[in-house]
Amino acid sequence: MNFFITLAIFLVARQAFLLLAAILKKIKDRKARKLHNTQQPMITILMPAYNEENVIIDALESIATLNYTHYEVIVIDDGSMDNTSSLVSKYINDKTTTIPIRLISQSNAGKANALNTGLIHANGDFILAVDADAKLNKDCLLYGVQNFQDEQIGAVAGNVIVVNEYNWLTRFQQLEYLVSQNVVRQGLALFGIVPIVPGPIGLFRKSAMLAAYGYREDSKLFAEDADLSIRLLQLGWKITNDERMCSATEAPSDLFTLLRQRYRWKRGIFQALNDNFTKLILSPDIKRPLLAIFLIFETFLLEILGFGITLFMLANIIYTFSFHLLPIWLAVLITLDVMALLMAVPIKYFTKWLPILLLQKISYTYALQAWGMLALIDEWRATEMSWDKLDRIGIANKGSTS
Repeated sequence: MNFFITLAIFLVARQAFLLLAAILKKIKDRKARKLHNTQQPMITILMPAYNEENVIIDALESIATLNYTHYEVIVIDDGSMDNTSSLVSKYINDKTTTIPIRLISQSNAGKANALNTGLIHANGDFILAVDADAKLNKDCLLYGVQNFQDEQIGAVAGNVIVVNEYNWLTRFQQLEYLVSQNVVRQGLALFGIVPIVPGPIGLFRKSAMLAAYGYREDSKLFAEDADLSIRLLQLGWKITNDERMCSATEAPSDLFTLLRQRYRWKRGIFQALNDNFTKLILSPDIKRPLLAIFLIFETFLLEILGFGITLFMLANIIYTFSFHLLPIWLAVLITLDVMALLMAVPIKYFTKWLPILLLQKISYTYALQAWGMLALIDEWRATEMSWDKLDRIGIANKGSTS
């Protein structure tokens, strides 16, 4: 009993600490010096695409109007079987923007290979990797590149915004990005140890990517973004987060698609950590073994322990008819999440998200934690898995991230 209570106190303290760190990071971002046009370094935007005819033109139109002077766009068509390539070619020929846009077509070789192809042809000192349905806020590049005034920063994780909020499932995901992921990442960013730069939007120092040999091309690796992030941390680079660098995206709108996506994510993150763990733990630099322990805790143990404490408290109710622990545990967690929500959304939207937060905490969160543990068991058993691509219909580009 005392062990679980002590563990619960530790997890709550960790959450409160990260919330405070996230507030300090937000203050730090607001004080950051803006770069003038003459100081803006060249940025290459890489957009890998596979069967994205429904969304890619809207994405390019969004990217072509950013408030930034020196950037280029490279679209890598990874063997699409629809009209992706022809639509992009026509857009390039008809475009009125002065922003250089190039199309590279290749046989289907996977997202990691497509990104590496783009990296080889990139002229920029910094690389923004985005999905083919990206709709970026106008000042995305201005905000993101500010972070690289710190020469130790190797990458900046962006803020993913879910725009198809037309059912409870997609609202839960938006709230997850706002509170569980973005606020936690903001806290970790204060120390430069963000464990994953999300695939939909991540800005990298090109020299750091080259030092890490780019994205690892392995047909059995299902989280190339997590793998690259861990290797950058392993090399000693810092990874930060900037909530002002936003990209709209479509989230899975049905339960089956969401479960497939999260199953792949969880197994992919485990693969990335497992593949890099030995180098981290055996490094003579004491920071690397500590980083390995931190990554294991943040990506797996934290979730397992939190779920385990809840199960313990439920069992305590069943066997002792003592109801006081579980309500206290949930109340503390919800209080911390409410504080995070206050920080993550404008106050005028708080009343919209509060009831969704309460429902999410007692349903969606624990369901995904249980599903994630099943994914880890399957990875440990080496169960076969295939890459499932989310079919996009173009909703993301009807929203706004300005």
